[in-house]
Amino acid sequence: MQIGNKIGISRISLIANIVRSLLLLCLFGSILTDTALARSLEVIRKTNEIRLCVAGSSHELYAAMGLAFAEGMGIPAKVKQLESWDRQFHNAEGVTVRDATYTPELMVSGECDCYPNDMVMNDWRLQKLDFVILFQTRMVVVVHKDRLSGIKGIADLAGKTAAIQKGTSYHTWIDGQNASTLSENPITIEFMPTDASMQAVDTGIVDFTVIGADGALNWTRNKVKNSVVAFPIGTPKQLGWAFRKEDKDLQAAVHKFFESQAITGSRFDKIWSEKVGIALSDFTLFITNLLQD
Repeated sequence: MQIGNKIGISRISLIANIVRSLLLLCLFGSILTDTALARSLEVIRKTNEIRLCVAGSSHELYAAMGLAFAEGMGIPAKVKQLESWDRQFHNAEGVTVRDATYTPELMVSGECDCYPNDMVMNDWRLQKLDFVILFQTRMVVVVHKDRLSGIKGIADLAGKTAAIQKGTSYHTWIDGQNASTLSENPITIEFMPTDASMQAVDTGIVDFTVIGADGALNWTRNKVKNSVVAFPIGTPKQLGWAFRKEDKDLQAAVHKFFESQAITGSRFDKIWSEKVGIALSDFTLFITNLLQD
């Protein structure tokens, strides 16, 4: 009887250990699903957290807009500032491959649910992400006011030095000019963050920089003393927030929120007035008139 009891107890103990192991595996799998894998809107709601990754010199603006959306959804937000703009597009090997189709690693891993970064939508980014458009703009060339008389058009940029943030649409535009119109006397590029690029122009270290009209308004009005817009370049660009292509429900929620902000006095208007120096609705009117000229 004692032997039988011992065998019975051992079996019960073995079964209990198996059950505990299965429960731990289930729990661990749930944790991995919630924290280490790409996250749908359903998972975001389940975990009661949306992960916003901001980048660039206007990261405070982007964070404020992202937090406004999260508040509207009733979901707490976790904001992560990325070390570089290009980090948004890195693959699993930690590099950006413009001609390749893939989902950026930050999205695959679940570290980021959304890039609320007023990102220019272009062909190579569409190979990796989907966009919900917030506004449209044009790029502009910004120069020191003392150099304005000598820089009136693209031809005048030949042989000049530009400060630009790597991986941006501004970088893409300059590369395009160097490969075509200015190939015989290309622009020399010095890579800097946007804030350093603007300061380099303002102090005369470089000849010019390229930036969106929205950023140019903020910088020339509020942050620098000697820089002015020389001329607009390129075609109109659409800017918005970026997502995994699979996350259609999250994109729909953001689109609906954007529609609610397209009125004078909206939360986005107040954020833009504070961070950019012009309300979003006023900027939209300004850029509409600019595009018609």
